Amino acid sequence: MKILARVWKFAKAPVYKSLDHVRNPLKLKIVIALLKWGILIGVTVGMINQWWIDLMDIDLGQHAIDRFLDNYSIIPLFFIAAVFAPLVEEILFRGPLVWFKNKKYFQFILYGSVILFAGVHMTNFEMSREVYYIAPLLVAPQLILGMFLSYVRVKLGLRWSICLHAMYNGILLLPILLYKFLNIPLE
Repeated sequence: MKILARVWKFAKAPVYKSLDHVRNPLKLKIVIALLKWGILIGVTVGMINQWWIDLMDIDLGQHAIDRFLDNYSIIPLFFIAAVFAPLVEEILFRGPLVWFKNKKYFQFILYGSVILFAGVHMTNFEMSREVYYIAPLLVAPQLILGMFLSYVRVKLGLRWSICLHAMYNGILLLPILLYKFLNIPLE
């Protein structure tokens, strides 16, 4: 719970102040704690979203993961989602934060990177008027994860945010890949 309080405090007033004195075992402990919270919160928000979408009878169309499942085998899919995407997204969205670390407007750059990160994930959905209206709900898990990743990026370094992102994607993707491997329909 302490880690969530620290991230919340950081989210309210982000300052680029890294924890240089922290050794790797403690950094890993922080990353694992945020991974657990990220998965718990992300899955919970996702389930609430799905309940809401079903209740409102909103058609989201085909999700990007469905298209990937149709076009790629398990190993390339895992590589794309758990290695390539985290590496590219962290370099693009959180790598440049260091350039603004001493600027008065750092917090706005950080918030912008979190919102852009979530916004890019809107491409996972087929855009329609209904999807547009509920966009903040659909990307709420990415907004939360984006703040976790930003905290890790600033406090621990870019490689640790890449590591957190890769573990998060990998853990969430594993059940889907297992279903594909076992030839079990997802619907």
